[in-house]
Amino acid sequence: AGRRKPGGSIGRLAVGLVWLNSAQLSSGAMPPSPAVFSDFLSNREINNPFQGLPRVEKMIGRKIVARIGSNECIEQDPEAHPLGSLVSKEILDLCRLYPDPYATSIRTKLGALTGGTPVEEIITDTGADSLISLALRMRVTPGDAVITTAGTYPTFSYFAAGAGASIHEVAYLSRIDTEGGEELIPDLAGIADAAHAAGAVVAYLANPDNPTGHVFSAAEVTALRSALPPACTLLLDEAYIDFAPAHALTTRLPNTVQTRTLSKAWGLAGLRLGYALASPEWVVKADTVRTQFSASSVSHYLVEKVLDAPGFSSKLVHETIILRNRLRDALVARGCRVLPSATNFVAILYPDAEQAAERHKALLALGIAVHRPPHAAMQRLLRVSASPLALDPAVIDIL
Repeated sequence: AGRRKPGGSIGRLAVGLVWLNSAQLSSGAMPPSPAVFSDFLSNREINNPFQGLPRVEKMIGRKIVARIGSNECIEQDPEAHPLGSLVSKEILDLCRLYPDPYATSIRTKLGALTGGTPVEEIITDTGADSLISLALRMRVTPGDAVITTAGTYPTFSYFAAGAGASIHEVAYLSRIDTEGGEELIPDLAGIADAAHAAGAVVAYLANPDNPTGHVFSAAEVTALRSALPPACTLLLDEAYIDFAPAHALTTRLPNTVQTRTLSKAWGLAGLRLGYALASPEWVVKADTVRTQFSASSVSHYLVEKVLDAPGFSSKLVHETIILRNRLRDALVARGCRVLPSATNFVAILYPDAEQAAERHKALLALGIAVHRPPHAAMQRLLRVSASPLALDPAVIDIL
């Protein structure tokens, strides 16, 4: 990664080491369209055949008291069921029943937890990864260009390749901080320049970034949205935003999809349920093409129980940040270059790929898994989760 000089077709804005024109910060420069879809979806109306019983109940104005139209399994005696000794009768019953395909109750709770977001601007699916895939399906026609950072969260490129997109990568910016240490940050101006040059339909940004941990302010993200072509969808991956809430967007940006997860700050990675915030127009269209019965009834039930627990997530985030800072301090004391992080992990930047590979191999030999990003541009980096296990002196010695 190298330093980027001011310039390019979109102008300049001073945001750390990125530049955009001040005129692009004005509200008049913001794209007017709340959502843009692929030509295929723009010209087609799709009717979802699976509305789910909660919507039927709303339509008829009363509760459904007998579910005999969904071809679900008959109720089982817990004592005769293989799961009867493992789960409660309530959960056992949920195992045989289809979920609400719109996760209506969960969307309502997420609206309250995100500062009063209207339920019409919320959609759920089986984790944030599924929502990244859905966003690409919504916008990409095979051959379309998409923009990402070389070495950022690889699942975007994985799904983009499967959608037939032409993937254009922008290198991380390298800068030296006030103490002489190197930092790696996504190049916002480079992303915008590349989107204009390629006529891209999607630009991807993880904020906070994975695997570096860098976070941009809401103003910087808004400036990026202004600098992108109006028809280019900004796919904003906010998997770690719960660890940096001061940097979260407070309003919907035009033609922008924000994907979020319950895996990190809520401890629910195994239940596979994430959500996205977007314009009502985007949510309505997305609800017609996503897999309807993806997350299970059991996942819905357990997620609701956790979302209803006052203070659980904030306590978990607080404890995780303490662990992250302890891990950072222990590594810095041993001479490691630890990148600033606004996530639940730390990233260690080594002088070269060989040193990172040596440590990665030594830890694997002990049955200890840390993450070494697969992209060639990030081979000198190791990502370590904030965990008591990471503070083991034997682990710190190897790192």
